Amino acid sequence: MKKFIIKNIYKAFILLGIIIAACNKQPVNIVNQKVNIRYDSLNFISLADTIVCDMVIKNPDKDDKWTEECLQQLQRKKLIDTLFYQVYNNELQVLDYYTNTTLCPSEIRKIEKEFSNNRDLIGKIQFRETWMYDVKNKVFIKKVHSMILGYETFDDKGFVKGYKPLFKIMLP
Repeated sequence: MKKFIIKNIYKAFILLGIIIAACNKQPVNIVNQKVNIRYDSLNFISLADTIVCDMVIKNPDKDDKWTEECLQQLQRKKLIDTLFYQVYNNELQVLDYYTNTTLCPSEIRKIEKEFSNNRDLIGKIQFRETWMYDVKNKVFIKKVHSMILGYETFDDKGFVKGYKPLFKIMLP
């Protein structure tokens, strides 16, 4: 009987040792580390010389959970207010959407007044971009050339039916 107890205690210690050893194992480090790559060492291929991308920045349908999820990190008001601040301070060039002529701040104020100065109605931005990719370093870059802000337009039931262009903002 004494041998039986000692044998089982011995097995229990071995099992306990295995459990402790398993708990002490360090997890595999799968955290992505930032890698500094010099921009001039990149070798890009052009994927899209000019591509037009529409981006809804205000969900027109609160029941659309996917769009809500996609926009949850967007600081929409900050984006729009920053753009208007730079536009009104002549820090960004603004062109008329229809004629492509340069607009001054007073002309921009007139256009904004047409929409009752309600920036909450800006629900879409159309980007003109260039897409480039470095295969070796796996670096993807999108260079935005211009943005067109779009105001929501509504049908007679109050649903968003589309967007009306405000003006084009050129980026350096």
